[in-house]
Amino acid sequence: MKTNRRHFLKGTLAVGITAIGTSWIRAQKPLSYVFTTNTDPQNHNDPNLHLFLDDEDVASIKHLERVINKPRKRPEPVVQADRPWEGERAQAWGSVIQEPDGLFRMWYFAFNTERRWDSLDVGGYCYAESRDGIHWEKPNLNLFEFRGSKRNNLFYSCAPDGKNLVEEELARRGLGLTARDARGKPVGVLNNLDGLTVVRDDDDPDPQRRYKLIANMQDHRMWAPAYPERYPGVTEAQIKQARRVFGQYLDTSPDGIHWTRKPQRLIAARGGDYMMATRDHRNRRWWLNERAHDQGGRNASLRTSSDWKKWSELTVAFGKSSDPDFNKTFQWHGGITPFNYGNMNVGMLEKWPLAGHGANCELACQREGGKWTRVAPKEIFLDTGPEGSFDRMLAYPSHNPPGRVGDDLYIFYTGAGARNHPRRGMPMAMGLATLKLDRFAGLAQWRYKGAGSVVTKPLQIPHPHLAVNVDCYEYEPIRVAVTRPDGTPIPGYSANESAIPVDREHVYSFACWNNKKDLSELVGQTVALQFFVSGAALYSYRFYPRRT
Repeated sequence: MKTNRRHFLKGTLAVGITAIGTSWIRAQKPLSYVFTTNTDPQNHNDPNLHLFLDDEDVASIKHLERVINKPRKRPEPVVQADRPWEGERAQAWGSVIQEPDGLFRMWYFAFNTERRWDSLDVGGYCYAESRDGIHWEKPNLNLFEFRGSKRNNLFYSCAPDGKNLVEEELARRGLGLTARDARGKPVGVLNNLDGLTVVRDDDDPDPQRRYKLIANMQDHRMWAPAYPERYPGVTEAQIKQARRVFGQYLDTSPDGIHWTRKPQRLIAARGGDYMMATRDHRNRRWWLNERAHDQGGRNASLRTSSDWKKWSELTVAFGKSSDPDFNKTFQWHGGITPFNYGNMNVGMLEKWPLAGHGANCELACQREGGKWTRVAPKEIFLDTGPEGSFDRMLAYPSHNPPGRVGDDLYIFYTGAGARNHPRRGMPMAMGLATLKLDRFAGLAQWRYKGAGSVVTKPLQIPHPHLAVNVDCYEYEPIRVAVTRPDGTPIPGYSANESAIPVDREHVYSFACWNNKKDLSELVGQTVALQFFVSGAALYSYRFYPRRT
């Protein structure tokens, strides 16, 4: 049966969504031939996948260089502000969830930056969905009123009466949703959401709390001292009260559409308005990505929780000591967008330029229990676009891991163009960048006279089939030898006997040797792998229980 939004929502209400078992990702045709044990297409945790983003698993490298593989961006945005209630921006300081059946769902800001007196009901929190990640629909949710009608895609509002108003006008009227502290006690009102993140929490036993909205919520009267012309008549007592409710809040929903609108504070905020939340599947906990306030500028910091209640102390991942040019030519905007990938963690590190132009992202990674590091400092992974493009000035990812369609990763991002109006901010729209599976960065060589090589540290072979992810620049296959940990050859597994075919139709090729079809006789043994690379980029390798 074809799954539409009505069937999907009915199913999630009835039984919730689980992420267990073994399946093929069925997002879109063509299906990937790469086997996964995760039914969640945004859960990329796999202990048998080894990336070459750092040297942690590497014993030696010769005549190879680590290169960043930039994703390919579609030239036009996939979601734009094109409805009367949306203003001139569609930006994902928001989230894109890919459901187990492949449906993409986007929660985004629609932003009216001009704030004209006759358009104070324009702008809000909107929802869209897509079967392929490219063509999006904005369904009529019939939840909140805009100019006498509920036929719109607004999924949330801070207006108590459900009639859409921008946060400034709500604040001027002293209106908003009731703010509740961690114990559920009312402490004030909330009329603005920033850093909006929506996640699906498959570990919550209560299906009515399956989806969670986490945001930096505010009573906008706290900004009256900075913008007195916008908030005439706001008293010092009201400003102090507004500051007391400032924090990171959580709301819940059974389906991602119908929310309680009873936000409860997770953590009080000290300042700034940046945040996002992402899932650490490996440790069954959540990352909360915020900014610390002792770094002298924007920075990227993290805390964790397994229950949404008790949070670790905030740890600075990238701050004032991360680069000598910090606070000179750039700061970190705040986001890492951390997610599990293979046997490590990966993130897209947002940069905020103080010189030059272009708010873009580097690639970051972390080993379990270790520090976050930059894969290739100062080299850009997700970049801004050319002159005249919709993403000329900014390219920041939405608050979620990449989705997956076949052998492609889908990275949704907010793109900002150059200002084109004296009273409006930069126009923004949602873009899509794609990357071949697991190909974030690799060890590459093109025109050296001989082959380059990389030798792994000793590892135990968990499964009989070794698949290698390689992009051949020349029509020349790479080779792999299997040795004892000390480098002693294992008969039948030498590089000269290796056969890994050049396969431009697939991301992975399976390794075999002249008289050895796989690694069956070595499963459970500790070995080292020696890869020989000529005219190619080696991105990763995986072990599989069976060929696919």
